[in-house]
Amino acid sequence: MRRLAFLLTLLVLAAPLRAQRAPDGPRPLPAERAWLEACVLSALAHPPRAAFGRCAWRITSTCRGEPGEGLLVARLPPALPGRPMPAESCAQVEAALWQQQMDRWLREVGLLAPAAQQEPLRRAQRAFLAFRDAGCAAERALAPPAEAAANELSCRLEKTALRALDLKRLRDEMWLLIAAASVEGP
Repeated sequence: MRRLAFLLTLLVLAAPLRAQRAPDGPRPLPAERAWLEACVLSALAHPPRAAFGRCAWRITSTCRGEPGEGLLVARLPPALPGRPMPAESCAQVEAALWQQQMDRWLREVGLLAPAAQQEPLRRAQRAFLAFRDAGCAAERALAPPAEAAANELSCRLEKTALRALDLKRLRDEMWLLIAAASVEGP
């Protein structure tokens, strides 16, 4: 009984702290999400690293108000609501977009993968997340204090984007195998 009273007291005291939690960072706009998907789609024939070179950091640049290059960047509306923003906020927006894409393509690979491959896929993703977080924490620790947060965010964006594109490649290869098997028939 005492334990229950203690837990209730903690919950009541913690409620104002949860309400004072820092607001979430800037959110991606639908136009930015659509642009990223179009960019990745246009790089369909390229390996993940080539798609990364074509698509990564473009949202951040246009979000900051820098002039874009290429036809795809030109298709982003020139005046997006709430843009331009500071560099760190723009990088957070793009990192969130890549995280969403990574989560989406991971789900799709999981849906296509046979049951025997589900657990290895989960283990691989957990290992990637631990690798990314540890590597980016090291980037932060090794950087000068003024650049530490920016270096960690850059690391997170790049590693997440590359993993997302690798998952997309896996998904596409699985679709091709399924399509080939369906054409060959039983």
